[in-house]
Amino acid sequence: MGTIKTGKLIYAVIYAVICLVIFISAVNCFAAKETAEEFFEQGKKDSSVENADSAISNYSKAIKINPKFVKAYNNRGIAYIWKKQYDLAVADFNKAIELDPNNGKAYNNRAIVYSYQGENDKARQDLKKAQSLGIAVDPEFLKKIEALPSNPESIFHKPAPAPPKAPQPKK
Repeated sequence: MGTIKTGKLIYAVIYAVICLVIFISAVNCFAAKETAEEFFEQGKKDSSVENADSAISNYSKAIKINPKFVKAYNNRGIAYIWKKQYDLAVADFNKAIELDPNNGKAYNNRAIVYSYQGENDKARQDLKKAQSLGIAVDPEFLKKIEALPSNPESIFHKPAPAPPKAPQPKK
């Protein structure tokens, strides 16, 4: 009889230890889970050209937790500008504007990217929208954009020179 009670006791202790380990693991996983706001704040701390990848990673984690986190899209867009990944930056600013059409900062930031891409009309429109939403637009930047032609081809593309004429054969 003594061995049966000892065997049951061992199984009970093992079962209790397993339950305790599972409980502690679950508590640790829950406690370790950072919030979207914490990832966002870490992204802000990493916000510099040198740490752009880390900032993007943290903003992406914040967005994964909270897909409607407008500020995270806007800030990740800025980090993409630092990496010269303009299409990704525009996509993030578009998403920020989609989620909050009154986000003047996103319009202003998208205007900057559009100016880099030679999309001067779009840059002008976004700057005007940002101003209408109360964003103080840099007057020098606005002057430069206003002075640029609508068609960037006149700046970036010049017609190819005519090919030289072939020498005429002598008669």
